[in-house]
Amino acid sequence: MILCFTGLVGFKPEITSKSVEESSPTGFINITVLSNFGKQLFEYNIKQQCLSAVEEQVAGYIKDNKNSSIIIPVKDFKCINKSAYKDLLSLLKADQYPNLEIDIPDNSNIKYISEKQVILKGVSFNIAGVTRQYDVWCRISNTGTVNQILSGTTRLKLTDLEIVPPTKFLGLIKVNDEIIVDFSFCMRSIG
Repeated sequence: MILCFTGLVGFKPEITSKSVEESSPTGFINITVLSNFGKQLFEYNIKQQCLSAVEEQVAGYIKDNKNSSIIIPVKDFKCINKSAYKDLLSLLKADQYPNLEIDIPDNSNIKYISEKQVILKGVSFNIAGVTRQYDVWCRISNTGTVNQILSGTTRLKLTDLEIVPPTKFLGLIKVNDEIIVDFSFCMRSIG
């Protein structure tokens, strides 16, 4: 079974399943920022929302020119460290670029490694006004319903996004150039 994304979706996308409870997350995007002082986790929970997906019986790459856009207000990320949260807003230039956007290719450059693993080729990340494309390894998990879970991890370099890794307290705290983005999205089969 091959799942192909369909339609332009902007989070907050439409609610696609009444079986999803209002209070339970249907996905998340977590950003981990590492420094010589430790790590900070910034969380964004997606509730009651699924990307639409179409089932097809084909192999290899699927070509089409549509994208699904996931739009996240930067200020909606949560962090227990209020100082780190303010630093994230400053680092991502939230006043100037209030949204972080991920464009997932629909039916385009999706390579199926196995029934449970795919590579999404050319996923665009628009962060702080800079867009870069990455190939992202993902896992597909069945939920026992019409929904499936697409999850994975990717690493982004701040310098690739034209962001200078910051230092604080006269250089005592140095943020690493690499950030880790973990994600999990609910996908609803409509085929």
